[in-house]
Amino acid sequence: MDVNKLVRMANQIAANFDFGPDKAKAAEGVLDHLRRFWTSQMKAQIVERYEGGDAGLNEIAAMAVQKLAEDKSHAA
Repeated sequence: MDVNKLVRMANQIAANFDFGPDKAKAAEGVLDHLRRFWTSQMKAQIVERYEGGDAGLNEIAAMAVQKLAEDKSHAA
């Protein structure tokens, strides 16, 4: 899948969870969604983009993808 589309999707998911002042809670909601509904390949692509820098993710999406990256590093 096109990684730019994944970035756009992650940002849209984050926008749906971005209500109230608790950004960490919103990021946890995004992370849960990514873990449950995205394929392993999709998650790997967005993590690779994030780790490459300037991923184009909004604050909440970036927080969620950072956690995905941490999952990946702990699984290795």
